Amino acid sequence: MKYKIGIDVGGTFTDFLLAMEDGTSQIYKVLSTPDDPSIATMNGIGDMAADRHITAEEFLRDVTVIVHGTTVTTNAVLTYRGAKTGLLTTTGVRDALEMRRGIREEQYNNRYQNVTPLVER
Repeated sequence: MKYKIGIDVGGTFTDFLLAMEDGTSQIYKVLSTPDDPSIATMNGIGDMAADRHITAEEFLRDVTVIVHGTTVTTNAVLTYRGAKTGLLTTTGVRDALEMRRGIREEQYNNRYQNVTPLVER
């Protein structure tokens, strides 16, 4: 049997969708390993293989597609956690990101407070 795997690495859980060639699918979930996301990925693959009573290596021989995504960056942005970041701009446009032209939520409200910028000026 051939398999396709979808992987979403999140901050707390790493989720998997295993699609089989007969059209059926299974969902797997393992705890994420933020220091090394590959560990959780391999743990999930190991769980899929174990359900089929084969080794991970044998299972992966029959995998034709792996699609990978992550919400780690989205979570870092939403919680303002992550690496210290700097922003380089061209002379004369250092305020362009804070001005947010064209996407202001309340374009004509001069007292509207924008969200806190990800990178301090």
